[in-house]
Amino acid sequence: MREQDAPSPDQKKSNVIIPQLGAADGVVVIAYVATLLVPGGLVGLVGGLRGWTLVATAPMFTYAVSGIAGPLCSTLGIRWSPLSWALAFVVLVVVVGGLRLLVRRRRGTPPPGPAIPPWSLAAQLAVVAAAVVATGTGILVILGGIRTLGAIPQDWDAVFHANGIRYMAETGDGSLYGMGLTNWYEPGAPPIFYPNAYHLVATVVYEMTGATIPTVLNAQTVLIPGMLALSLVALVRRYGGRPIVAAAAALAVVAVSSVYDLLWRGPLLPFATGVALTPLLVVLVVDLLDAPGLRAAIRPGLLFALGMAGLLCLHPAILIGAVLFTLPALVQRWWSTPSRVPREVGLLVGGGVVAAVGCAAQVGGTLTTAGTLSAVTWPADQTVSTAVGEILTFGHGSDTVQLWLMAFLLVGLLAYRSLGALRWTGFTAAVFGALFVVAAASSAPWAKTITSLWWNDRWRLIALTAVPLCIVVGHGVGELQRLLVTGLARIADAARHRPPESLPSASPATRRVLAVATSVLVLLAFVVLTRGLYVSRDQARMMQNTGNGPAVSHLEITGMEEIAKIVPPGERVLNDRGDGSTWLYALTGVESVAGHYDGFRTGPDATLLAQSFNRYPDDPAVRAAVQQLDIRYVQLDAGFLRSDATREPGLTGLQTADWLTVVYRNPDVVLYRIDTPGTERTAAEVRAGVPAGPLLSDGSG
Repeated sequence: MREQDAPSPDQKKSNVIIPQLGAADGVVVIAYVATLLVPGGLVGLVGGLRGWTLVATAPMFTYAVSGIAGPLCSTLGIRWSPLSWALAFVVLVVVVGGLRLLVRRRRGTPPPGPAIPPWSLAAQLAVVAAAVVATGTGILVILGGIRTLGAIPQDWDAVFHANGIRYMAETGDGSLYGMGLTNWYEPGAPPIFYPNAYHLVATVVYEMTGATIPTVLNAQTVLIPGMLALSLVALVRRYGGRPIVAAAAALAVVAVSSVYDLLWRGPLLPFATGVALTPLLVVLVVDLLDAPGLRAAIRPGLLFALGMAGLLCLHPAILIGAVLFTLPALVQRWWSTPSRVPREVGLLVGGGVVAAVGCAAQVGGTLTTAGTLSAVTWPADQTVSTAVGEILTFGHGSDTVQLWLMAFLLVGLLAYRSLGALRWTGFTAAVFGALFVVAAASSAPWAKTITSLWWNDRWRLIALTAVPLCIVVGHGVGELQRLLVTGLARIADAARHRPPESLPSASPATRRVLAVATSVLVLLAFVVLTRGLYVSRDQARMMQNTGNGPAVSHLEITGMEEIAKIVPPGERVLNDRGDGSTWLYALTGVESVAGHYDGFRTGPDATLLAQSFNRYPDDPAVRAAVQQLDIRYVQLDAGFLRSDATREPGLTGLQTADWLTVVYRNPDVVLYRIDTPGTERTAAEVRAGVPAGPLLSDGSG
């Protein structure tokens, strides 16, 4: 196999695409960074966190508090807005800070937990530089692929997230069932649960910045690789790992293509955000279990519960995945000292109970939707050997491999015993890797059952596999640096005629200089060998579902903006569930009959119109459905999400209907007004020159 993907036509001129990012776009991204870091960081700060853990966990706590506060505000009749969001954090910070102060005054300062070996200032600065490079790489990859921050993600899940943000902003409804009303709104329909921490935070950014909803979606998306890199740095730091391992792992994870596959395919934005924060649950668990006494465990116990809440409020499958991610760490911890188990299991259960109480609504909603997982499946069309090969070569979803990531992974595996306290990460990768192989290579009922928590979707599982593997890749980089230091020290000692038994060099200054120099050299070599952390390869991945279509073209965006000037407020527009018109609400605020590509469990009126609207003059049931949904306009778009899609049966043949009047059209969009059957168009309309039929095909071929 070739190492690098063949260049696209745009990449033949330049290996790396330079994105278009204006000052206004930069303001939105900075606003999103502040929204994620500041409130959650204050919670972590008053909770006693410092350093890398504080910075990395800040977004997790932001999502936790937002995810709990949104539904609570809805229950209390409080509108969700930037003000109510800020007040929720003020209340929590005051409560946590007050409790901590009260405990200190009555019982004194709790004893500290085990000390973590310090990193030198030079090492800290080097890791900071690596984290900045990793974050910048993620932004460059994603923006280079989508070209502009306001680009519309052209896949299944994005429109649901976009419409949900618009719904929250317009209604102030932060409930767990409100977003579903954008598509499942008919009376008597079962409520649709969806965890909404991602959308609650995005709504705050949308209202504060006034940016378009696609811009808000993408402003958070570009930050996800950097969040993941920070999580790995915090994990390595908490386990006393070497700085070079942390830096290399951060660089490696933003090079892995399967991380970006969550961001163009779907995109699976809440899930991908949860993946980025998953390693932090281990950090919070270790903080809790290392507390020297029950009183000392209160603070980390509350933060652990809040971290679990954040993952659950983002996506229930992420919390389950984070628990699986953590289990090997617990097994390694308890293997040599089983006497710890009763106390530490009690602490974990206690923290879990607190999280469950705080997220009772989310837990209840998750249980009610568990049965729908069986309705989703993906084909298992690979062999076991192919699936294992894709794990080891970082080649999933491509006919090429990421050769140098594989090479450094091999070095890390060969030196695995020296990984020390982080050896459990390899077993975590093995757990998710096994689930990936099962999903990719087996169609047996048992295989679907054990992977159903991830919708039997191997793309999600390979991303979860890659995250701990990047620790092993970072270890491989670190071991090469160690060998280089040892070799250079031997050469230096030999030059001074030192005897072999005195090796390594006795000069601490020499060792420090060699450590810094070789670390920089090896990390630079890693970046160069991976062709700039595979930026061009990953940009090509991000280009797959963005741009001028297939679902929404620039002309369709223009058309929807014009439609918003025509359709009166409060009316729904009848549209085709398979074309780009599902974005109408997110982009303009005009509600459509189909608010999502998903037609599962939609109401009877919407279903009837999709099948039979073209029988409007002759079918009383169709006319009743039109009246029930308050429809006077019909929108058809040229672009379909899927290449094999066809126009819904009830929306075919409309170009010849004498009971429809075209009130707007461009080459990609047509808007009809429904007239009373038999009513002729007015002379003014005829003189306006608006044709009776669209320039679009009906989607039948």
